[in-house]
Amino acid sequence: MEEIKVPGKSNTDIEKTATKYAVKNAYEHEGRAEVGAVVGKVKALFPDVIIGQVMPIITKVVSEVNGLKKEELKERYELFNEAGWELKQVEKEKVLPELTWLKKGEKIMTRVAPNPSGAMHFGHARPAILSDEYVRKYGGKLFVRFDDTDPKIKKPVEGIEKEFLEEFKWLGIKVEGIYNASNNLKRYYKIIEQLIADGNAYVCSCQGEEWREKVWKGEACECREKNAKEQMKQWKDMLKWKLKEGSCVVRIKTDLNDKDSSVRDWWLAKIVDNVEHPNKKVLKNHVWPAYNFASAIDDHDMGINFIIRGQEHIQNEKKQRYLYDYFKWVYPHTMYHGKVAQVGDMVLSKSKIKVLMEKEGLSRDDDPRLATLKSFRRRGFRPEAIRKVIFSLGLNPNEARVGIENFAAANKEIIGEVNSYPFIEDGCEIEVMGFVNGKTNAYGSEEIFGGVIQKIIIDKKNLKELQQGDLVRMKDGFNIKIEEVNEYGGRAKFLGYEKTSEKYKMMDWLKEGIDVKVLMSDGKERLGMSGKGLLKEKAGNEVNLLGLGFVNIERIEEKGIYCIFSYE
Repeated sequence: MEEIKVPGKSNTDIEKTATKYAVKNAYEHEGRAEVGAVVGKVKALFPDVIIGQVMPIITKVVSEVNGLKKEELKERYELFNEAGWELKQVEKEKVLPELTWLKKGEKIMTRVAPNPSGAMHFGHARPAILSDEYVRKYGGKLFVRFDDTDPKIKKPVEGIEKEFLEEFKWLGIKVEGIYNASNNLKRYYKIIEQLIADGNAYVCSCQGEEWREKVWKGEACECREKNAKEQMKQWKDMLKWKLKEGSCVVRIKTDLNDKDSSVRDWWLAKIVDNVEHPNKKVLKNHVWPAYNFASAIDDHDMGINFIIRGQEHIQNEKKQRYLYDYFKWVYPHTMYHGKVAQVGDMVLSKSKIKVLMEKEGLSRDDDPRLATLKSFRRRGFRPEAIRKVIFSLGLNPNEARVGIENFAAANKEIIGEVNSYPFIEDGCEIEVMGFVNGKTNAYGSEEIFGGVIQKIIIDKKNLKELQQGDLVRMKDGFNIKIEEVNEYGGRAKFLGYEKTSEKYKMMDWLKEGIDVKVLMSDGKERLGMSGKGLLKEKAGNEVNLLGLGFVNIERIEEKGIYCIFSYE
């Protein structure tokens, strides 16, 4: 191949990687490799390489592989398959920015603040793990504050908080204390009363569109100018539920000429008529705080001095600083990370997760299509792998798309080598004549052969590749010569147990199989057979089903083995 010079990692390494995975992709997809699939593998192995610069290498490799004859492609695939497909990511050491503001002897007081309206997902894990990394480095405490003050739209789900705490523990995050915003309603009410008394907040009865028209012009509404006594009376009526939902809200006074119109007199609290909440103590409370209001007060009261959160909260900081300035509080030091737009082949957004669950009728939030932590666990990903991927993302402000290859590389590095077993999805029989007594030890299971005629099982997709006269090596077993092939199976002649230097086709096989069911990442199930050696494994073990990919064994029953697909 003509050498194409690019900066960074050597062309030879990139070319070898591209060739290896182009062969794998072509072999598994009827002789045609896709450039995109190979690009994904190169990105996973060499994350610092600029793909645009190495694209000429990749496209040329794919073109050459797609030009291989069927026999040559299979031969190359078998060589790579024997060596293994492990990804060993090459990357620079990631270092989190130093906290230059932290004084000598000062400890970090930080928190994570999930909304317990659904299962914990990858988006929740990122700030939690990064915050935990800083606590480990500098010392301090990490708290969990559940933002459960929306009893109407993002209603808290009973039992979810316990699940969050279990996930934090699984991720290795030490939680110092737990807080619920819903327990602090009286505190929020007192702050509102103080703001109204000081002339820094008001009860606004304007209709939404009417108020928006004024605020867009930078004009104050009539409600803003009412005296504190009148404002306080309306506030008390809100608390007594004399005023109903939609009739008014409490607003904080900010700069009406701020360039960001959403910051202008943002709302602090509103009335909710029908309260639905697992915290039974608050069901009679009909005035509920805005997220920004409750969060800001809790951070101050908890003594939080450091916060890591997504960039979508930069605007929230600007809003909250008005509140802090009115009370002369010191705002916590903040760091922001970019949005994770995609997590492999999984759905990340909580709203999209909800839609998918409703559309598909899913009763479990650990479905492999969802980017929940429960799904990662079910698919066999280790917590160290999740931490590694998140730490590699760091505090990059750019939008990130994390491929499943990243998780696979981290997971394989942690769990090391795993046992491999055949996966025969559509089995057919080959009748082998002239067998001599002997035994094999294929796929971790000893098979004893006796008698002149033996029947073995292969996959029909492999049967289509055979023709009369072919020499075949049954992996870790014996050699045969094909004498007849038909649509249902075939006949062959036994040649011997020993490996030979001659060129034989390599093929997976079974003497007798056990049923295996695999729940794939798209929610579909694939049924097949595997070897008896798989019965020696335990639930929770990860294995490689040859031709399918890595799977996590969920349960082993008399009628078969149930697995969850992890990655290729």
